[in-house]
Amino acid sequence: MTSIYKKFVIGFIFLLSLTVLFHYVVWEKYTNHVLLVHDNIYTGDLGRMSMYPDAAFPRQSYPSEKSVNLEKEHMDFNQWFKKQEPIDVLTIGDSFSNAATQGTNPFYQDYIATYNNFKVLNINQLSGALNYLETISILNNNGLLDKMKPKYILIESVERFSIDRFSVDTDFAKNELAQVSIDKFKKLKNPYLGKDKDIKFINNQNFKALKNNILYNFNDRAYSSKCYKKELSKDFFTSIDTRSLMFFKDDLDSIHKATQKNIKKLNDNFNALAKMLNKKGIKLYFMPAADKYNLYADFLIDNKYPKSVFFENLRELPKDYTLIDTKAILLKELEKGKKDIYYSDDTHWTYKASDILFKNFKF
Repeated sequence: MTSIYKKFVIGFIFLLSLTVLFHYVVWEKYTNHVLLVHDNIYTGDLGRMSMYPDAAFPRQSYPSEKSVNLEKEHMDFNQWFKKQEPIDVLTIGDSFSNAATQGTNPFYQDYIATYNNFKVLNINQLSGALNYLETISILNNNGLLDKMKPKYILIESVERFSIDRFSVDTDFAKNELAQVSIDKFKKLKNPYLGKDKDIKFINNQNFKALKNNILYNFNDRAYSSKCYKKELSKDFFTSIDTRSLMFFKDDLDSIHKATQKNIKKLNDNFNALAKMLNKKGIKLYFMPAADKYNLYADFLIDNKYPKSVFFENLRELPKDYTLIDTKAILLKELEKGKKDIYYSDDTHWTYKASDILFKNFKF
């Protein structure tokens, strides 16, 4: 019995040592370079999906002392509510509007404020609203918009979710009591900011890291990852891997939705809201944030995937609002060889894109 017990203990210690060694080696070679759970450093969503370390673009988590270096910053609803003074621009949108990129100057609203000397207010969607269009309608119908007195309203949405959000029946007569809306807005917090939980070197991400880094050699999405990895014809990033485009699976999965019928429905909804706002002298802007795949597609080597026609179909339609064509504006810079317009490890653009967009677009 003693001999069997010794063999069991030795075997257990051997397997435990192999397990610890496996986790340590994979952590040091791959995982820690992507997760970077120390020193208030952030890496992107595609990095965490792929666990591919050579695409990592470490940057400071927001907020930090080094986050913003612009002359003016936007305000959130709680800041506005304390003064309730007229604003110039009201913005609403998804993660692109709420600093999900983190890093330097993560809010494009700060570029609007700085370059135009505007007071800019950013709000979140009301839980009772179907989409951003209905949120703006509620503000308009209950009188809260009259207190804000914006000259311009900018609605942002990433391209891949725009059809689902806006090509639907929208209730422009929806209303709520003003106080209810105020209370709701005061309780709304940015859903895209927050510190990642600390991860120790022994964790289940190590298995994913090893698997993906082997399988990306054989398949664009390592057979099961939500992140694609494709080679580019030029160096567009300053990460270790300068020529790989990491992009989200949904960029491809949503392409078929951009039919002429769906785009027309989206455009009609924006026109309907624009006409309502025009009566109050407010101009409406729609800024679809180009999907990363769509923006870089022409620079991919041997691209076998379909191309998006979202912007192309939308450009052709008559508008009572103004389209901020992020694809057209940013593509010009890519053609000049501009690097890091989008983060190499993220679905989101960098501060360089915000700078380009609002130097080129004027209200």
